[in-house]
Amino acid sequence: MLGATCAAILLGGPAAGADICPQDGDGWPAACFTEQDGVRHVKRQYLGRLKWDRLGYALVSRADAFELMAVNRQGKVVVPGIYHTGDFDYPDAERGVGRFATPDGKCGYFQANRFTIVVPARYDVCQAFHDGKAVACTDCTRYCDDEDCHLDRLVGGSADELKLDGTKRRTYALPTLDTVCGTPERRILTPRAGADLLQCVRSNPFDELR
Repeated sequence: MLGATCAAILLGGPAAGADICPQDGDGWPAACFTEQDGVRHVKRQYLGRLKWDRLGYALVSRADAFELMAVNRQGKVVVPGIYHTGDFDYPDAERGVGRFATPDGKCGYFQANRFTIVVPARYDVCQAFHDGKAVACTDCTRYCDDEDCHLDRLVGGSADELKLDGTKRRTYALPTLDTVCGTPERRILTPRAGADLLQCVRSNPFDELR
């Protein structure tokens, strides 16, 4: 005869829920969440499995999607899609101002100290903060500027240069794909996974002296 724990797992009872939604919010599938009025929430029965900081927030990672999110004590996902794999993203973002993205692909910025939104997710591409400023753009495309994609180019649309408090320093038009290298003939575009490689070649050796 099956034990109570084994039977619960096979029948999808409480023990099964504990297994699919592990302690401390590490690697949770979609079954651990519900959606209310377009906002994701942790199902109430799993809130006790999260580890809360002193301000009442917890981090949850998804098992079925590469995503890290911040949750408040009521179970509401207050910051979805936290960028966390780069040297200048959470938890190492400058002055704690990191980037996040919503399911529709838009991005913005948040303050990690209290997981509050600094800039709503209204941009198509968001660059990390460096020396107190960041560039975010709409109707634009990000291209890699070198083989390892340490640098990038933003092409098309318009860009905002932002301060750490989310206010704009300036707004400006970005170059188009035909003008980013001066002329289309000087452009080398290499398709790649993630972001395409965009390189500009010089038209003659005397350009080095200009």
